[in-house]
Amino acid sequence: MLSPTPTISHRDKRALLLGGMLLFSVIGYFVFTGLFKDDANVSFVERSSTISLENEKESPFVEIDEALKKIHGNDKAVFLDIRGEQAFALRHIPQSLPISLSALAQFVPVNKDETVIIVFSKNNSDVFQSAKNILKEKTFPYFFLRGGFEEWEAAHAPTISFGDPLSFVDQSKVVYISLVETKKILNENKDSGLFVLLDVQTEENYKKKHLQGAIHIPLENLEKRVSEIPAGRQIIVYGGNDVESFRGGVRLFDLGIFSAKTLSEKGVLSDDSGLPLEP
Repeated sequence: MLSPTPTISHRDKRALLLGGMLLFSVIGYFVFTGLFKDDANVSFVERSSTISLENEKESPFVEIDEALKKIHGNDKAVFLDIRGEQAFALRHIPQSLPISLSALAQFVPVNKDETVIIVFSKNNSDVFQSAKNILKEKTFPYFFLRGGFEEWEAAHAPTISFGDPLSFVDQSKVVYISLVETKKILNENKDSGLFVLLDVQTEENYKKKHLQGAIHIPLENLEKRVSEIPAGRQIIVYGGNDVESFRGGVRLFDLGIFSAKTLSEKGVLSDDSGLPLEP
């Protein structure tokens, strides 16, 4: 005997209908997004590009390679660092000048054709925005350094370091020379002019005691007065203590003087060192 044909209740029919509608909705979603996915991406890129161009118009930027050309070339340019005194002291672009926002508001280039490049930190948007507002009122040409100081460092562009004895990078910049080697060089090349003793002590300490015949340029002035160091000579740099001597070696390396050696031993400026001292 055949079993009766199963019947579908009204509730089951409604469930099947809702399930079918849901299935078609899911299929339609993926088809729709597949068709318009590329267009959506293009629209996002276009919006991003537009925003970038608008920022360029509001704030002129100079690329890192162009800024480097101005440092190494004969272009008249001044780098103004608005990151703050502490950040500047730790590390900064060669020949750049630290400047506060209040001083920036009063700043006027010495030469009318001098290009001003603003060095900022991309991690401090408030200072950057304030500088933008200040410079909008200026008539002289200016640019912001693309990517700020962080991108400059990331590009391995030249910087001047304060000289951290605990830094592996700064340690790698220093080549040491012993007291014995120094005395040998002084004895054998006394009148040859092949080497230069460079004293980076403070003015006060230099007057108390220094090596005979040494050129004196305080560490804090070394960057400004680097042109006073004779070219093509073996440089032996020292300070009033080990840390000062170390920082003198780091500073010379950062300034592109790679022939320098650092004399860093206790008692260098004592009467027992065997070196000729003044006064």
